[in-house]
Amino acid sequence: MPDPDLRVAVQAAEGGLRIELAGELDVATAPELRSRVDEIASAEGDAWIDCTELVFADSSGLDTLTRLAKSLRAQDRRLVLTNVRPMVRRAMDVLQITELFDLEEAP
Repeated sequence: MPDPDLRVAVQAAEGGLRIELAGELDVATAPELRSRVDEIASAEGDAWIDCTELVFADSSGLDTLTRLAKSLRAQDRRLVLTNVRPMVRRAMDVLQITELFDLEEAP
């Protein structure tokens, strides 16, 4: 059964930050990520978010990612999402926000 909570792990990495999201990013859990946005936006370099364990994202959760992407873009930085599950990718496509992110598969 999927974890209905969200876990956010942020760590420094070469060239920026690595963030791991696990669980569900929705209206109930988006504040957990929002509480870390200032930390991410004020760091140096790009931000890579590993979505391997992100099992669900609704429009509220994706809005938080969109705001973070726009904030980083305004600083000439990138927000890279890796290993986005098909269900989350479909939600991004429906909301027409996919172009705000660099999408990659982890090696």
